[in-house]
Amino acid sequence: MTRLITWYDVLGVLPDATPDDIREACQARKAALQPGILAGATPEVLSAAQRALQAVEEAWRVLADPAARESYDQDMGFLRFGEGLASPSRGPSGPDVSLGQGWSTADEEALKPYSDRPSRVMVPDVRGLFYQTCMDVAGRIGLHLAPIRLTPHPMPVEGLVVGQTPAPGKRVHRNSTLTVQLWHPPKLGGAHLTIASSRHMCSEPPTILIRVLTYVSA
Repeated sequence: MTRLITWYDVLGVLPDATPDDIREACQARKAALQPGILAGATPEVLSAAQRALQAVEEAWRVLADPAARESYDQDMGFLRFGEGLASPSRGPSGPDVSLGQGWSTADEEALKPYSDRPSRVMVPDVRGLFYQTCMDVAGRIGLHLAPIRLTPHPMPVEGLVVGQTPAPGKRVHRNSTLTVQLWHPPKLGGAHLTIASSRHMCSEPPTILIRVLTYVSA
């Protein structure tokens, strides 16, 4: 049995990403999930953000350690030949961490090694994923993604999935639509937030500076 979401997916990088790529991706993910960005968010958003942060931290723990990353790549079926990286012949494996009820069960069921592609698939739990990763996951099992933006005036950053329909674990026909609710940090009146993080955010306790910049319309 394989799993649907890889640690590379969580960070939004490819399996052949360099250590610097992984560090930068981790910094960007954690910066987007800082308390200052989430101030005033609903409980639904905060729950999804906490879920996302747990996944990012575990992805960093595995992928930042060369030995752990090599073992993970072997376990999930990525085989290295010379300097290249060959993808597995069957779907990817992914996070082995408890991130909430439904995450692992639905993801495992979605990619069970059936002899024939089933007409129905189990809906994975995509809450806590960023939008691009969610699109990739949905595409792997043949679901169409329909996003609903929750923030009227969002910052120009990637949205976080905070809700979904159908619910995780439900079996639906392949080619069905998975509707997801996307949250973005809102622009604050005539200003917006930018985030400066310490260079070693993903290897040491993060130091986050939030600056408010005046927005000047053209």
